[in-house]
Order: sequence, then C-alpha cells, then structure tokens
Amino acid sequence: MADPSVLTLLFQPILSLETGRIVGFEALARLATDLEHAPVAMFRRAHALGVGAELEALAVRRALDVAASANLAPDMFLSVNVSPLVIDHPALWQVLRSRDLRSLVLELTEEDAVDDYPALRRAMGRYLGLGARFAIDDAGAGFASMRHLTELWPTFFKLDALLTHRLGRDKRRQALVRALAMLATDVGATLIVEGVEGTEDLMHLCKTGLPLFVQGYAIARPGVPWAQISPAAGRTLAAVSRERPVLQPRV
Repeated sequence: MADPSVLTLLFQPILSLETGRIVGFEALARLATDLEHAPVAMFRRAHALGVGAELEALAVRRALDVAASANLAPDMFLSVNVSPLVIDHPALWQVLRSRDLRSLVLELTEEDAVDDYPALRRAMGRYLGLGARFAIDDAGAGFASMRHLTELWPTFFKLDALLTHRLGRDKRRQALVRALAMLATDVGATLIVEGVEGTEDLMHLCKTGLPLFVQGYAIARPGVPWAQISPAAGRTLAAVSRERPVLQPRV
C-alpha cells in the first residue's frame, strides 16, 4: 500500500466465438518484485490485516488508469475482480463514483461468503446506475456460485477454469457448458468459458455453435495492453469457420 507501483496489471483478452473478435480484457494483478506472497495470497493477507478493500480498490483504480491511458476501444469491456464484501465499501465507491463505468465489468469472486443478498443487490445497484455490469466468477464450481447466479442475475457467468480442463474429451463437462450457456441465454446473459488452455478444448467450443465468450492460454496469455489472439487460435477459428462458413452475431 505504501508503494503502489509494486502492483502491476496484465491483461488477457476475452474472445467471442460468434464473431471471432475480442470483446474485452480481464485485468490481472501481479507483483513487480519478488515479495513473500503471490498475488492471491497477497490479497488474502491484506483482508486478514484489515486493508483488503483498500488493496482491491487500488488494483481497480490502476486497471482503469491503464485502460484510459492505453485507449481501450469503446466497444470493449474491462473486467476487474472484486470481492462481494468490497462492493459496499467506501474505498471502492471513492474510486468509481465519478467515472463513466459503461465499459467496466465487476467480477465477483468466490473468496467470501454472502450472507445478505438484498444488501449486496442494493450495493450493486449504485454501480449499475453508473453503467457498470457484473460477472460471477467460478460458475458451476459449487453451491455458492450457483446461489450467486439465482440471486444476482449478472451479465456474465464465468465457468470455473477447473471445469474447462480437458473439456474436449469429457462429455460430462461438455454437458455442463451447454446447460450453463442455455441458462445464460434464457436470462439475457453470456457464458464466459475461462481457462481454455488447449487447442482441442478451443476447437470443441468453436464447434458447439453456442453463444460463448472464451478466455485462456489457447487464445492468448496475459500481457500488456492490448494483446491480440495467438496465431494458433487464429488458425483454429479459421478451420472451424471453413466448416461452418457463416458465424452470425446474436442480436
């Protein structure tokens, strides 16, 4: 907290399989120096010490500052991770209250339990009123994430990365992706499949024809603003496009 420059941001693109275009980026916090704790552990320790909200707000502010200085395209969104307990904290409101949030997605993490959903919805309402959207992280990973979906109805569901591993070979996981994609469509949301690490998994998702966004090493590794998809991902999209010539965007 004394040296904010230690906290750096990398950005990983999120790709629409319907259009073959990047639709947004997730900001990922990293440490610029070799400190004792990795980023996830650092945030946990900050919360244990009573400054977790301030550290999360700092990460959000730095991500937004980078997006502004690096000219994030107006038709793309920036996704940042925020604990549900921080949504109602003055530190986050202080950072966001005077900004145009139409390109911001607040991704609610699974780190903290939610005891009062009506209170969380009221807190979310302030940011929705400024144009922000919400995503639920780790959808399908447990009861808590599914409760989030039914109570909060976010704009995006993010499929837990652990459920994406070897997706191209696991029919049960494929069925879960189809079910969550249809649930998202029925409530006006979009499923983001994160943790897409292998070409086989990306190929399978492309061939489903589902209205999915995807994120992971198979598309591009986190990097500086604004990374494009990898050549291998481009070849995969081209191969599927030849099999299914027209990819019409959903209206």
